[in-house]
Amino acid sequence: MHRALTITLCLTLGACDRDTGPTSDAAAPLDHGATADGLWDGRTTDGRTTDGGTHDGAHDGAHADGAHADGAHADGGALDGAAKPDLAAKPDLAAPPDLAKPDLAKPDLAKPDLAPKPDTTVDAYNPTGLTVPCSHGPGWTVFRFHYSTNSTSPSIDVWDASCSYSYAPSSACNVYAVYPGFGSVSYTSQGYPILTTSEYLRVRFSVAGLSFTKAAVHIQARSYATASSTYYRVWSPLYGDKIGGPVDNDWVYDWYALDWTGYLTPSDTPALTAIQIYAYQGSGQLAVAAVELCVQ
Repeated sequence: MHRALTITLCLTLGACDRDTGPTSDAAAPLDHGATADGLWDGRTTDGRTTDGGTHDGAHDGAHADGAHADGAHADGGALDGAAKPDLAAKPDLAAPPDLAKPDLAKPDLAKPDLAPKPDTTVDAYNPTGLTVPCSHGPGWTVFRFHYSTNSTSPSIDVWDASCSYSYAPSSACNVYAVYPGFGSVSYTSQGYPILTTSEYLRVRFSVAGLSFTKAAVHIQARSYATASSTYYRVWSPLYGDKIGGPVDNDWVYDWYALDWTGYLTPSDTPALTAIQIYAYQGSGQLAVAAVELCVQ
């Protein structure tokens, strides 16, 4: 009786399974209307089934909000724990070495700072056979000497004459202050001989073997008188004399030059080659500090 009643109720209400009997309301199958209009229509339009059925709850809950989308994959799942490295930015590579070309500038090849060449404009060509340039004019020095304090003999600065210098009074190559007769030549306090019209300074030498066409006598002197200047006279045993000056009467010993060209030649006889220096007109007193003979 009970079975017949149950069947009757099932047929009436449509809530019985043919094999297992009645089911609960929660597990009741969806009718065709719910399946067609609610389940798929809801998934395709707003993401939910019409009546909150099985597919929407399981799919949207597990996949969309929980395990698949937000939990497992996006926020809390395995991929989040082992997130792939950020491949967007390139690795921080060290800057490449500076491959700019080396400084290939040529070295400074400027010529070194050379000392200026000596002035050879006076005698670029020297055929004389002498080696010392003249100190007070053009040409080359045959001899140069000077006087100093406490000595009656000259100091020889250059002696390039063709004969050897000797201090013997009778020598053919020397410098000697001559006082004719008896007596001696006077000297200044600086040791300079004081020449007069008769007392003179004699220089004997030789120019044999030298080559030149010009000559000059240079004398450093002053007039040894406070009242007037003086002149000087240079004499050659072979050619005679020549006058130079005037020489100042101040206290300064200046250099004076006398052109001696024609009064000295390389062919002169050595025994007669000489110059003698005198005071001449004016005060008639000449104090001599130094003498130089140059040729070119």
